[in-house]
Amino acid sequence: MKRSRFFLATLSAAGLAACGAPITPQQNYATISGTVYDATTNVGIPNVTVTALIVNSVVTGANGSYTIVNIPAGQGEVQVTAPSGYQQPGAFPIAVQAGEHFTLNIPLQHQ
Repeated sequence: MKRSRFFLATLSAAGLAACGAPITPQQNYATISGTVYDATTNVGIPNVTVTALIVNSVVTGANGSYTIVNIPAGQGEVQVTAPSGYQQPGAFPIAVQAGEHFTLNIPLQHQ
């Protein structure tokens, strides 16, 4: 009885481990960070959504800062969803290398 429980537990654990996709090493990715700020006052803007490569999104903190991890190396763009009262800035082209920490500070203009 104990043997069959051990076998079932081992088999279940092995099955669960095989379900996920392989994890790619961190060195194949880059990190993007910076601050979204008011272009007139230079004050950080909180709660702004910043999206890299259409997949990875974060929301800026209280001081307008953000960090997006696991950005695949290569070329792409960062987009910002401007809050009410600000102009939509468009896309910011980026080119990152594996292991790079890329800084992108984003000024927003009032409407």
